[in-house]
Amino acid sequence: MKKMKTKLVRKVCALLLSMCLLFSLLGQSVQAYGDNIRPGYITDDTGTYPAASWKPTGQENVINHQGGSISGWDDNTSWSGEPSDTTNSYIKHGDANDPDFMLRKFARETTTPGTFDVFLNVRGNSVRQEKTVDVVFVVDTSGSMKDHSRLGYAKKGISDFINDISSSGLGNNVRAGLVSYSSRSTEWVKLDKVANNGSNIRQKVNDLSASGGTFTQAGLHVAYEMLQGSASDEKMIILLTDGRPTYSYRVERAIQENGTLYGTDFTYNPRYVEGRGSDENISKPYDVRDKNNQNQSHEIRTTWPATLGEARNIKNNSDISIRALGISIDSKYEANMRLLSSPGHYEAVTSAAGIQAYLNKQTDNVISSFSTVKNGEVTIPLGEQYEYVALGEETVTSVGSKEVDTYNIRVSGGNGVPLVWSGLELGKDQEVQLHYQVRLKTGTADFVPNKWYPMSGETVLTAEEISGAKFGIPSGKAPEMTIDVTKEWKTFSQTELPENISFKVIREVAGNDEWQTAGGVLTAGDEWQRTFDKLTLADGQEVALAKYNKLGVDYNYQVSEETAVEGFNTKIEHLGENKWRILNTELGLQVEKRASPSDTKLDGAEFKLVKYSDEFVTEDPSFNEKLVANSKDIMSGLKNGHYALIETKAPTGYQAEPNALKFSIKDGKFFDEANNEITATNLESGQDGFYLNLSNDSAYILTGVKYNTLKPFELNLTKTDTKGKQLSGAEFELVNAKGEQIKFEYANDAKTKLKFSGLTPGEYTLTETKAPADHKLLTAPLKFTITEAGKVEFESEPKDVKVELTSGAEQNTIDFRIENTPLKTGSISVEKYATNGEALADAKFKLIRYTDAWQTQDGSFEKTIVANSENVLTELKSGHYGLQEISAPTGYQLDDSVIKFKWEDEKWFDENGEEITVAKTGKLNQLYLDQNNAEKLIISRANRLKDTDLTIKKVNALTQKTLAGAEFELTDETGQRYDITTTEDGIFTVTNLRPGVYVLKEVKAPAGYVKLSDEIEFTITEDGKLNGKGKIELTTTGHNLIELKVNNFPAGILPETGGPGVWLYVLIGSILAGLAFVASRFVIKKRGV
Repeated sequence: MKKMKTKLVRKVCALLLSMCLLFSLLGQSVQAYGDNIRPGYITDDTGTYPAASWKPTGQENVINHQGGSISGWDDNTSWSGEPSDTTNSYIKHGDANDPDFMLRKFARETTTPGTFDVFLNVRGNSVRQEKTVDVVFVVDTSGSMKDHSRLGYAKKGISDFINDISSSGLGNNVRAGLVSYSSRSTEWVKLDKVANNGSNIRQKVNDLSASGGTFTQAGLHVAYEMLQGSASDEKMIILLTDGRPTYSYRVERAIQENGTLYGTDFTYNPRYVEGRGSDENISKPYDVRDKNNQNQSHEIRTTWPATLGEARNIKNNSDISIRALGISIDSKYEANMRLLSSPGHYEAVTSAAGIQAYLNKQTDNVISSFSTVKNGEVTIPLGEQYEYVALGEETVTSVGSKEVDTYNIRVSGGNGVPLVWSGLELGKDQEVQLHYQVRLKTGTADFVPNKWYPMSGETVLTAEEISGAKFGIPSGKAPEMTIDVTKEWKTFSQTELPENISFKVIREVAGNDEWQTAGGVLTAGDEWQRTFDKLTLADGQEVALAKYNKLGVDYNYQVSEETAVEGFNTKIEHLGENKWRILNTELGLQVEKRASPSDTKLDGAEFKLVKYSDEFVTEDPSFNEKLVANSKDIMSGLKNGHYALIETKAPTGYQAEPNALKFSIKDGKFFDEANNEITATNLESGQDGFYLNLSNDSAYILTGVKYNTLKPFELNLTKTDTKGKQLSGAEFELVNAKGEQIKFEYANDAKTKLKFSGLTPGEYTLTETKAPADHKLLTAPLKFTITEAGKVEFESEPKDVKVELTSGAEQNTIDFRIENTPLKTGSISVEKYATNGEALADAKFKLIRYTDAWQTQDGSFEKTIVANSENVLTELKSGHYGLQEISAPTGYQLDDSVIKFKWEDEKWFDENGEEITVAKTGKLNQLYLDQNNAEKLIISRANRLKDTDLTIKKVNALTQKTLAGAEFELTDETGQRYDITTTEDGIFTVTNLRPGVYVLKEVKAPAGYVKLSDEIEFTITEDGKLNGKGKIELTTTGHNLIELKVNNFPAGILPETGGPGVWLYVLIGSILAGLAFVASRFVIKKRGV
């Protein structure tokens, strides 16, 4: 086994002894201690305080009782008051040189005024006891006890236990024995008084060494035999082990209880020791019979049944208790370790520190059982003028040379009942100190400054054989203060003042038991000034003024109000250093009239002041006062009551405001209609109401403010030309600064005047959206501003401006005139062309004027124009126009479509609204401007030649008689053939010929005639001309006409085309036809016809 530290052993042993002694003290008898020493007190005008007293150094607000003994008080009148001082001011009971116990109670001031630290000290002593206790230490010395110096700790713990018992004077009361075990058990020291065998135990313990297995059963068996026959009050076995048993005696009988197998009978013979020495298992398991049932058997497989059975026999068959301390025991064996020990007496530790704490606690319990203060209790009633600070946070401290475990010391009560300090167990060199805090209740009505108040009632210690030892009671006090109050009157009229006034003083309190409000009186006989150290409560009780509250914070005494003087406002000023001034200022009333929202003051308004006999319902007919707005006069003589300011006359140009300004007066204060006190010294712009005007040092003036809104304006606009002639039909758009449009209406049937209504102050933009007919639209808008004062300001002032502010319900008016400049007139001329661009004459057009956008013709307008003439239509005013051809050039188709255009803003636009700006181009159909005159529109139009009908007359070339039976073919330049109709008399007709090149070909000659060999080609031009044989006739009605005569020669007479043979035929023809036809025949022959 590994070596354990000596400290652990000491603690283990101390624990064992503690247990022994604790039980040995049951039933002990004690004597009565101490002498009856009674503290004394003085009660006089300064309060109650100790007759024999002392004060902490430098502290004057606390006084404590002196210490002493039966022979007298110690006469120590001052020391530091440090709680760590354990020499001064103790009341000693018993022998002064070796008191049975000592008491001390004192207080000292804290850093918080009025709060005191209170300390109570109780010191004990020791007395002899007669009870005896037997303790047998059974120490595991197996090899594992070497680990972590476990055996070393056990050895040291046992030695320290012996030393502590000896030094405590208990060596004759405690008997001790020592047994060790490993693979076998050894009785090292027989049971005897520690006073006799203590040194032997220490020596034998020191000789212990660790080796071998763990024969726990053998150790318990030897300890049990050692305690047989003992007559001690308490007998105990202290088992120290670090592991499972590895050896046991052979089991002969067994029993099963609660699932655990216990041996009941054993063979105590070394030859029958079982176990392998390394674990709890035995080499050869075997069966044994049940103790109570011979027919039942149990298998023994480990050493546990024997070990647990040994412990069971000891506990069941004797008054011996087994205390087991498991050192680093594996958790799986913990249940068996608890079964091994007596109920509630198994402890487990895993470190030396744990062993030490356990042993120290047990040792202290044993020693404390011999104390003079046993089961002590201190009762501490609270002083009537005090309360606890942080009740429940009291502290108990061990301050003696021998430490006291304060765990079981309790402090309770204090909430309406005395504080109780209990659980005091104090022996030699043991002392405990209780600390708590109290504070003076300086705020109660019965508190008297500079008076001594005891901090508690009679404080006594009671304990076994101590019937009631009294502590000295400290007293505390707190200082006073005074306040200075002065009254000052301020008036602006001749008014009568009272003989006295009363005022109220309030202070912030720290508890419900403190007074908050008290009063005082100032008189004219005092010249309105006095210093107060006492005030009076509402019930007439006089109260003193403490300097600070129970929290140690200086009281803030405030003169809060006075009994109101009608017609005066009260203002209370703190002048510092508890000095106060009460100012009474006479009440006054004024009224202001302002423009909304500019805040400009307005003259001319009048008000009447109405007083009500109730709350704003019934007017008092006997009261009638008038006020002029913005006057410097102040109305005086205002008494408590309900009032209203009602406007009776509004400023010129402004709307009358019927709503009354209601207020009331109560106790020198003004209140609005909702009964809210009026305290503001200004008023939000644009808001009706009241404010206090404090500019006059002698008057407390309520100023009513009433805003009037400027009446709306009516804008009357007259439209004229530059010569003053009124113009009709103009339209305008008026927009305010918010972008809102104000509609207009015409003010007369002629529509020369426009009216805009409901204009309020602000910025406006007036834009002409439609000019009077034939006048220029104003391009620049007219901007103007209507000010809150009713003035109209223009960026550019129009003509004849007149602004008038009106009285009554009519709107204010703005009148002005706006001129328009006449527009230039337009002119038109017409050009007519053939489709080939040749100019055409005689085309005639009519100009149409519309009253709207080309929908309705103006029947009163009638103009005509001839194309390509000097004729120009001038003086055309703005409007929508249409030009329609009413007579086409001869031979041309009439185009009666209407050409639409308009003249607007001195510009020409087509029917799509596109401005016409182009000059003449190669197009025949176009609208263009004269480059020398932008106002002149030229309408160019081309007419299409009417269709032409061709008549072909077939004749005998010689006789010129018509011939029938011929056939012709007519084609145009595209190769299209045309239908040719014929009559029986030889007339052929082709209709609907358009301008172009044509070829006529004879495909069949009349019978007996020679067919033409050449084609006849002719061209109809776009301008109505015919190039080739025949002639064209342009007609005014129907189609144009071409007549073509085609000659055929009888067969046998063959004409030639070209060459000298022509002249022969001419000659023959001349001969046959006569000289009259020479010329015509010549031409015919030349064409080959």
